[in-house]
Amino acid sequence: MDEGKLYLGIDYGGNTVKLGLVDAFGNLSGRDSLPTSNLLDKVDCRAFAAAVGEFVHGMGIYSSELGGVGLAIPGIVNRGTYLTPNVKADWPLVMKSLEQSLSKTSISVLNDANAAALGELWMGAGENARSVLLVTLGSGLGSGLIVEGQVISGGNGAAGEVGHMTVVPGGRPCKCGRAGCVERYASARGIVQNFIEAGESGDYDPAQFSNHEPVNDTDALAVFDAARSGDPRGKRALAVMADKLGFALAQVACVVDPDVILLGGGIAAGADLYLDALKAAYRSYCFEACSSTEIRCATLLGDAGVYGAARYAMLAAPRDKSQRDWLDPDFGL
Repeated sequence: MDEGKLYLGIDYGGNTVKLGLVDAFGNLSGRDSLPTSNLLDKVDCRAFAAAVGEFVHGMGIYSSELGGVGLAIPGIVNRGTYLTPNVKADWPLVMKSLEQSLSKTSISVLNDANAAALGELWMGAGENARSVLLVTLGSGLGSGLIVEGQVISGGNGAAGEVGHMTVVPGGRPCKCGRAGCVERYASARGIVQNFIEAGESGDYDPAQFSNHEPVNDTDALAVFDAARSGDPRGKRALAVMADKLGFALAQVACVVDPDVILLGGGIAAGADLYLDALKAAYRSYCFEACSSTEIRCATLLGDAGVYGAARYAMLAAPRDKSQRDWLDPDFGL
């Protein structure tokens, strides 16, 4: 890692591509965004790479001055193969086009949730920790895992897929083809389904129901509003969410034992309604030695992936062995 260079972080999302230039000290000196598009042929890939190059050059930086590029993508990254069902891209062609547009700067690719986790560990809510599990709560449930400063992807690129841990055997069908995954109970879709099932259970007096009703299957904000108004359906929905997610996190802790567990994504905005219950559920299920693990909200929000992608590029870059950074075993001593 060259402390005098800038590193480009690219967070390629399902709707937006976020770009940022970050230095070795975590200073974000510029950011921009591009619309997500299909990148399946040379024309599209070159156009995308040219737009990225224009961003860099527009910041007054020559491509040759970049220390590296980190590319975070929404899917499985495993030894040169890429599975991104939610976006359509020929990633080897994308990387080749980026290298050509950016003076052959090296490109390092990682999963977007791992990028966000690395960003939070470096410059966000995981600062001063060495191991972190980031759970992103949105329409689905993603997660990124960093252990002793290293991104953990696993033998098949699926390490840290907390969303597909079974918490209810034979439970709700999941898009992964299995049933009872925690994503089906603790994501936005899961929370809405919890709300609907609570209303249909017959356990509550309809006179206590509020006017807050989800308008679609991911409208968890309506459930939050219902819970705040005292609607028992909303309270029950979040109680189920906290219980199932707490159980899943307790199982992860038995294997990974992270220093801190972070909650990110849009659903984290309602953490005041369920965080205490989540912590209680986690403690009730976890191995006693892991009971003091902190659970708190992420802080970098939409910039986490950019920070993490840039940091990943830094770690992949050749380092002067005389330099020491936060990954060295005796860093800080």
